[in-house]
Order: sequence, then structure tokens, then C-alpha cells
Amino acid sequence: MRGLVLSAVALGLVACAGEEPPRATAEGDVTWADDVAGIVHGHCAECHRPGQPAPFSLLTYEDVFRKRRQVARVTASGYMPPWLPTHGDFVGARGLTPGELEVLQRWEETGAARGDDARAPEAPVFTEGWQLGRPDLVVTALEEVQVPADGPDLFVNLVLPFEGDTLRFVEAVVIRPGGASVHHAVLQVDGTRDARVRAAADPGPGFQGMSMGLSTPPDGHFLGWTPGKRAHREPPGRAWRLWPGSDLVLQLHLTPTGRPERVQPRVGLYLTEEPPAEFPMALVMRSEEIDIGAGVTDFRATDAITLPVAAELRALYPHAHHLATIMEVRATPPGGAAEVLLRIDDWDFDWQDDYRLAAPRPLAAGTRLEFEYRYDNSADNPDNPSSPPRRVRYGLRSEDEMATLSLTLVASRPEDRGRLVEAMARRDVERSPGDARAWVNLAVATREAADPAAGPAWRSALEAAAGAAQRALTLDPARADALREQGICLMALGAAGPAEEVLRQALRMDPGESIARMHLGELLARSGRARAAIVEFEAALEVHAHHAPLRNNLATALFAEGELGRAVVQYRAAVRLRPEYFNAWFNLGRALHGLGDAAGARAALNRAAALRPGDPAVRQALGDLRGD
Repeated sequence: MRGLVLSAVALGLVACAGEEPPRATAEGDVTWADDVAGIVHGHCAECHRPGQPAPFSLLTYEDVFRKRRQVARVTASGYMPPWLPTHGDFVGARGLTPGELEVLQRWEETGAARGDDARAPEAPVFTEGWQLGRPDLVVTALEEVQVPADGPDLFVNLVLPFEGDTLRFVEAVVIRPGGASVHHAVLQVDGTRDARVRAAADPGPGFQGMSMGLSTPPDGHFLGWTPGKRAHREPPGRAWRLWPGSDLVLQLHLTPTGRPERVQPRVGLYLTEEPPAEFPMALVMRSEEIDIGAGVTDFRATDAITLPVAAELRALYPHAHHLATIMEVRATPPGGAAEVLLRIDDWDFDWQDDYRLAAPRPLAAGTRLEFEYRYDNSADNPDNPSSPPRRVRYGLRSEDEMATLSLTLVASRPEDRGRLVEAMARRDVERSPGDARAWVNLAVATREAADPAAGPAWRSALEAAAGAAQRALTLDPARADALREQGICLMALGAAGPAEEVLRQALRMDPGESIARMHLGELLARSGRARAAIVEFEAALEVHAHHAPLRNNLATALFAEGELGRAVVQYRAAVRLRPEYFNAWFNLGRALHGLGDAAGARAALNRAAALRPGDPAVRQALGDLRGD
């Protein structure tokens, strides 16, 4: 297996002791000063410098001269610098051009001359610590991870709570891994408390395994760290949202280094006041039909999906384990020829990364996206971790195999985003018709994509969502989330009595089903049972503290019960979470008026008026204030 560290001894490329580097050159020779320094500084020094995971420094002429044969060998083979794509135009590409490769080979072959120091570029100066300067927020793992000196790779998911009380917009992330044994890291966000539950049930720090639970890439953004990865700020309007009460979930792939290590990562967040103008989604394709016999040299895993709407492709994140060799991702527009979006001719698990397109790639509605990954489970595969080869099946452990492709997509029309989510959920059901969870996800996606303005089509969509939930219950009668979805659909269709019974049944099955509790509270409030609704809303708030509509609904129920002071607290929390929330501003103004705070009421109602100019209810409320 190719490891992260490639030693000169292993290659038999140790420089001779006492060997003197040449200084004089013939005219036209390739020299360090004129030709090589810029290439090495631009492509190698990010990792090959003191304090970084690479095993030696390549900042100076002396550094590179000592390793010149190794540099020539590993660059000629394509092993270094680590850049897997052989097709595709991506941001931050670390690969060398044919001309740069030729310069490095000629320099080594002709004696590795130094040249005129006065003509050499200055060695790059790297920002120590945080790549983008001091972060606005720093979140530190609460526990250290102890990594033994040897043994198998570890996958640990650390839960880093976000303690803020307002919605934040994040334009950049820098991950400091906190130890030499960190091979790579992936950062996601969990707003469900699922990660906390998993961590509490695991005796060690965080929770173990390659599954990150219910956490997801925030607003479709892939966030991670690999050696040499350069942080970047998102352009204006492309930040992602971090809600109060959310947890950052940081997955660490840890490799023993030969000595015990203590790892305590930190995550720096760079904030902006500009909210996102678009909301990408992570469309995940995958194949679980992986069963590779020992000695099989060309196993293939595939998946495909057809886009129901037009979208832009922003990034790709392919993933497999040690046996994968070749990866190809293609897009075929309706009536057109297939185009390769990404190709990797020599996959290496040690250097996996996400790839952001240099320019967004428009995809027409009806475009078919597909991937094909090839695997070699023979003794001839140098990355095969088993000797002799053994049978390998699909699984989340690193000794198993996987085939996933995550795509960052932005719907060309914001209102079509839900249809992309529904298409992904429908593909999951097609792929795994016996998976109850996939049917629940389809129920959720179908319900959320339904447009109330569509009339009969909206009712049909809700009925289809309820049908998907029923299918999940047929497969697994113990799924409280499927009952929840049935109840929400019945509620939307106007069947209040049956909806209440189904939601209560979901809560009897799982008292922690907080979304069902939230909707039950809404149903109770609509029927005039405000006191009972408050009980349900407050219980749901323990899990969904960042949910602005929940706080608004709780405030309105408190308002109905005459508890204006408590209502004001919740309305203010709602508008902190969602500053453009018209109903919360309007009701806050009414509640403050009821408490005799005319100035506060006027300020809140003016905010509501700015959000909906000419609204008659706001005009009337402001008129009532003037009449007092």
C-alpha cells in the first residue's frame, strides 16, 4: 500500500555523503535559480517545510539538491505532487505541466546546477497557524484523541458544539488537525443532536466509524482538510449558514506514526455579514453492489441519475477505499454526447480530496450524470492492503470498499432545489427498495417539494408522500419518523383528527420524535388548545433551539394565553434567527404594544412594514399606536 510518507531510503535514492553541488553552469543550462526554484516553491513547499506532515523540507537549494534524484523520480511517475485528476479543470490543481516536468528531469540529469543566487526567487513565506489570519470564531475539540504507536487506522468523529445564539454566515473554514497522525479530516454540521447521542453512547472521544451519523455538508458545501490543502473564502453571496444549537462534526482519519500521538483539532470560522444568495445541495450518488472476489482485476461499480431541472455543477467529491484504481464521472445532456467531468487514472486512498470546478458547469434539465469506478483486488495492485488478497464487500470500514460521488449543485431556479432533493431520494429508493429509511427520506422530499399553489398536483404530491411513508411502515412498523410524515401530510390535507392521532402514535413510539411534537403543537394551536400547544412547543425547543418558526409559534401560543412578556422573548429570538421573518416582527410589535412599550412596538412594526410595504394589517397596527 502506498503510504503518506515516501522515504528516500525505500527508493534507494540517498545522496552521497559529502557530495558538492555544482555552481557554475554552461549557457542555456537549467538552473535552480532561473528554472527550478519557482516550480518547487509553487508545488512542493506547502507541505515540504518545517512543521508540516511531509518528511523533509524543500525550501532551499540545498534541501532540493540532497533530494534531487527522489524529486525527479516521484514527479516523473506522477506520485508527487499529490494530485489525482487526470481530466478536469479544478481550483488549486497541484499537478505539474509537461513543461515543468521536463525542467525537473533536465535539471537532475545535467547536474542540478545552482545558478546565480541573485536571480533566484525568495523562498515563500507561509502564514503560521491560521492560513487566512485570525478567525472570527475558533471551536476546539473538548477531548483529546489518543492514537497508539501502531495498529489499524482509526476513524473518529468529534462533536464540536456551536454555542452562538444567532444565525451566522460562514465564508471560510480552516481546520488545524492538531497532530501528525491525522491523515485527512471532513467537517459537517448536525442540527439534530444525533451526533451528541452517538458520542454519549461511545466510551471514547466522539464516536467511531466512517459514518458521520445524520450530519450533512452545510448548505451543500464540502469542508475538509488534507495535507497541502489551501483554504479559500467563498465569493460574496455564497456563504453557508450556521444555526444556533448546531454541532460541528469533525471526522478524523488517523494513521499510527510509530509513536503515541495526542490529537486535539481546532476549527477556525471566518464570518461575513452578507447572507447567502443561493443554496447549493449535495447530491450523493453511490453503489452498494460491491462484492469483489480475491484476484479479480477489473470489478466495476456504477450509478446514474437524471436531473429533473437545470442546475450548475460546482464541485465533485469521489470516494472509494484501497482497491479502486480508475474513476470516471460523465454528464450526458438530452440528445447530446457524453462529456467527462472528472477522470482519475490512479486513485490513491491516501490523497483523496474534493474538487471545485474552475468555472461552474451548466447542466440542462434531463442531463444524465453517471460514474464508473474500477477496482483491482489482485496481488498486482500495490495498494491492496491484504496479502494474499481476500474477498472484499461493500462496507464503511477502511478494509471494506465503497463507491460514492458527492456533487455540489445549484438549481438554476431557487424554487427547483426541492426537486433535486426529491430526485436524489427517489434514486435511493430505486437503488434500495427494501430500505425503510430511504422511503422516509422520499416522503420528506416529496412533501417539501410540493407546491401549494399547484392545486390538485399539490394534493397528489402530499398523497404520494403519505404513500411513501406507508411503504416505510410496511418494511419497518417501528419507524416513528414514517408515522410523523403521515401525520404531517394528513394535517396539510385538512384531516386534523386523523393527523393528531397519527402524530400522537409517533410520539408514543418515540418520545424523542421532536419534529412530530413540533407539528402536533401547531395542530393543537390551530384548534384553540394553546396551553397544550405550549407544552409541545417547549419540548420541541429543547432539540430545535435554532428553529425560528418554532419560536414564533410558541410565542403566538403564549400571546393567546395572555403571557405577553414570555411571548416577546420568543419573538425576539425568532427575528435574531431570521431577520427577514415578517410574521415574527409583526407579532412582536403587537405584543410590545400590549405591554405598553410604544417605542419598541413602533420599531418592530416598522421592520415588518419594510419587509411588506403597504400591508394593511401593519398599517392598521401602526395606526392603533398613533391613536393611543
